[in-house]
Amino acid sequence: MTIRRLDHVAITVRDLDRSIAFYARHFGLDPYFVERDRPRGPRAIAYLRSSQGVLELTHDPDRALGAGFHFCFVSDDFDADVARLVAEGVAVKAPPHPTAAREPSEQHWLRTVFSGPDGEEIEVRGPSHEVVT
Repeated sequence: MTIRRLDHVAITVRDLDRSIAFYARHFGLDPYFVERDRPRGPRAIAYLRSSQGVLELTHDPDRALGAGFHFCFVSDDFDADVARLVAEGVAVKAPPHPTAAREPSEQHWLRTVFSGPDGEEIEVRGPSHEVVT
């Protein structure tokens, strides 16, 4: 068997509708499926689509989000996206700083970490025109 691609990443949220609105507004994700009042497991699940994969939001108030867990978006215009997210009031957990290039095309990329509605860490990385040390 060959793994073809990563299908989705799931995170636990306290308020499903608040989190759907947050990821749709700030990151352009498309909420395409919501299942509420589930008989087993999380009380509700929402799937939000991006061009590269899916974010699953699970409403499971008794489950805590794991420490250090994060997911990452790649930006084609890092500086503009970071400025936009900051202007929209998304909390910055770690300011933009250099990140190691995992491959040559990532030379001079920066990364930053934002906080989601439930404290989840959202990394954004990409090419920058700024010089940060």
